[in-house]
Amino acid sequence: MVDVSSADVQRNFGAYREIAAGGPVEPEAVTVMHDDKPSVVIISAVEYERLKQRDRQVALTEDLPEWLVEKIASAEMDPKFAALDEPG
Repeated sequence: MVDVSSADVQRNFGAYREIAAGGPVEPEAVTVMHDDKPSVVIISAVEYERLKQRDRQVALTEDLPEWLVEKIASAEMDPKFAALDEPG
């Protein structure tokens, strides 16, 4: 994932759109930072559609294997994303 300032995105939108779309390499999400915090993410239309399809999938916890439920319950967030827990 590429982190860039909102000012840089304004100046170089085409370059970051190309990164998100894939250009000559694999697509990469571009996180737009505002006041040193993640604000929005630029992703390709293909990735957006893939994620929207996943929204429609339902998985019940009781259908998951116990080892996976335990892994999910014990998972910890990377400290660099702590700002995501802060209110709006």
